[in-house]
Amino acid sequence: MSLRHLLLVIVFLLNSFMLSGQEVTVVLSGGGAKAFSHIGVLKALEQNDVPIDQIVGTSMGALIGGLYAAGYSPDQIQTLLSNPYFADINRLRVNDKVAYYQHYEPNASFISLPFYINNGLRVELPFRVFDLQDVDYYLMQAFSHAASAASCSYDSLMIPFRCVSSDIDSAKIVVMSQGDIAKAIRTSMTFPLLIRPVEIDGQLLFDGGMYDNFPVEVAREAFNPDLIIGSKAVRNFSRANPDNLVSLLQNMLMQKANFNIDTTSGVLIETVTGDEDIFHFGRIEEYVDSGYVAAIRMIPDIKNKLQHGHTGLSVKEKRQEYLKRHMFDSINEVRFEGVNGPQQQYFSRILGLKPGRRLTMESLDKYFRRIQRNENVKSVYPVLASDGPDSKKPATDLILEMKLEDPLRADLGLYISSSGVNEAYVGLGYMHLGKTAKHVNLSAQFGTFYNSVAAMGRVEFPGRIPAILQINMLTSRKNYFSNARYFFEDDFPAYIIVDENYAELSLGLPSGLNAAFNVGLSNLNINFIYYQNNYFSRSDTADISNFYFAVPFFEYEYNTLNKKDYANGGRLFYAGLNAYFGNEHTTPGSISQGQVEVRTNRQFYDLRLRYKDYFQIASPLVLKVSADLTLSNRPLLNNYVASLLLSTQFEPEDFMQTLFLQNYRSPSYGGFGLSGIMKLGRPFDLRISGYSFVPYQKILDSADGLQPTLSDPLNYAYFAASTQLVFHPPIGVISASVNYVDQPGNKFGFLINLGYLIFNKSRLYR
Repeated sequence: MSLRHLLLVIVFLLNSFMLSGQEVTVVLSGGGAKAFSHIGVLKALEQNDVPIDQIVGTSMGALIGGLYAAGYSPDQIQTLLSNPYFADINRLRVNDKVAYYQHYEPNASFISLPFYINNGLRVELPFRVFDLQDVDYYLMQAFSHAASAASCSYDSLMIPFRCVSSDIDSAKIVVMSQGDIAKAIRTSMTFPLLIRPVEIDGQLLFDGGMYDNFPVEVAREAFNPDLIIGSKAVRNFSRANPDNLVSLLQNMLMQKANFNIDTTSGVLIETVTGDEDIFHFGRIEEYVDSGYVAAIRMIPDIKNKLQHGHTGLSVKEKRQEYLKRHMFDSINEVRFEGVNGPQQQYFSRILGLKPGRRLTMESLDKYFRRIQRNENVKSVYPVLASDGPDSKKPATDLILEMKLEDPLRADLGLYISSSGVNEAYVGLGYMHLGKTAKHVNLSAQFGTFYNSVAAMGRVEFPGRIPAILQINMLTSRKNYFSNARYFFEDDFPAYIIVDENYAELSLGLPSGLNAAFNVGLSNLNINFIYYQNNYFSRSDTADISNFYFAVPFFEYEYNTLNKKDYANGGRLFYAGLNAYFGNEHTTPGSISQGQVEVRTNRQFYDLRLRYKDYFQIASPLVLKVSADLTLSNRPLLNNYVASLLLSTQFEPEDFMQTLFLQNYRSPSYGGFGLSGIMKLGRPFDLRISGYSFVPYQKILDSADGLQPTLSDPLNYAYFAASTQLVFHPPIGVISASVNYVDQPGNKFGFLINLGYLIFNKSRLYR
């Protein structure tokens, strides 16, 4: 070879090297919500034509890096993560867990414990604080095209990607480069004790930030890049705060990260995100902007280190080519793991699965939510499995990894009040799942004011329109006399006892995910025991009014309230029609002068409409609007007290349930309320409420205490108000309130309450 030819080869090789440019790997740290700053960093790099050849992420950095590697632009990532599933990651909520067609009445329990009787009694305490099941499904959707395209290899994504998680058993990091990308990212986001973990190949993997919150060395070993751009969203955690659970867990479980980068081959972009904790998921825009500003500041340094340039496709061009080639089509087959054959049939019928029928992601969404919120399901994790982009198979399979609820549960509750109304609740439940779902529940409430025993049994017949056949039985007593020393100081009779017993059979059908129709028949017995004044002795006997009714009923209820009591979000609408056919038997007591025994048939109806809605007015402020309309032809009885007892009471606040309020009782009435709710951080609400009550016709006592009368229509109006400070600890609820009711005597009262004041639903006062 001549010297000239040798020089040409050398020039060609040097030119090829210069043209090949430098490989750039971006490393994204963890940091919870603060890691949203990485979106701003990626946006700044992309706008300034900084190449991104590979990406490595841990914890929330893995989520953002994975979305970017899967073809999402920074703006699209910000839109995705602004979705309420991420912006409103709340503590576990009771009413959100169960689809409403399976809904049963809320009870006074504040803890539900699964227990086992095999090999001795064993009780499990719940430990999860944050529920990411909605996030799991949302991630599966977001990565559906990537799961189909990547053929399980993260090197086949738009940008090669590595996800860092932690294996607690070996106390080592796990670097994932293949497998289900959504699941890998989910493990890297799993903070121990606060979030339910998921398994990969039998391993429970947790937050990658535990052992490596800034995986620069992972990037070097995996890709050996020429330049590393590291995005740091948080500092190392400070000294443990004994009053902060997250701070304690961080110090006990996590290793402090090394945020240093060799400046000869790397650039560190450090975003200042403040001293707040890492769970402020509603501040995405602020964090994105901070990351963008921090990255723009470092662009000159990055450009200086990219001396040879980058001649490959730009990120935008890569994205266009990638998304053109890889489009998610449909779900070919749904497979269930963790359940037996009959249980698979049950869930298949809920999804409406038939041989040869494919599901799109849109058609799956509605029915998957029913499985996710099914009362028999503890958790369900969706995984997309594909044969890859080169397969002739036109669709992807969906695998649902399921864990069922424990069949035996014990519910415990306690209510303690400064009013002297103290109650306890105990419930036992058993569920059995096969081709149908069966649920049996027994409960008891006992205390100074309310005592009851209730039983419920139901069978659910699955299908795209499931049906629930249910039987309810109740025996209960409200003893207003036991609460008499806390009554308002007037001459109204204090001795009032209401006994209610019923057995009823009903059929329920869903209307969407959050509503249900219910039709049934109840056999109802009501017993009123009362004196008509307070001048009685131990030797006297009380009046007794006894009723037997057959009650056909029809109900519709829509419910998305986020708490079973003291809700601050969601909506409720209830419409119920009850018809009562039966008889009355009233026996006057020893001091009821002029009264006679009554035996007569009674027939009447009730139509009741109830509405509650919560409107977000500003970030911390919620406006609650409530309305209650009851239309009825309930008759007047032969005395004033019994007529009031047969009428429904307006009781929009819990404390009103324990008081016999004659001014707020009428056969037909309208009630309206407005509440301002100020969210004082996650655990506290300040609630200021006002209500108006307008009876269509007020029940008036006669001068001789005998037959009562009705007033002219709309002649009366009464008001009630309450100011409450409510604290929501991990278990139960605590409230302090100042209350006003328009009654004779003392109209104001101050209460401190611990627990839920929830009684079994009455069929007479539905």
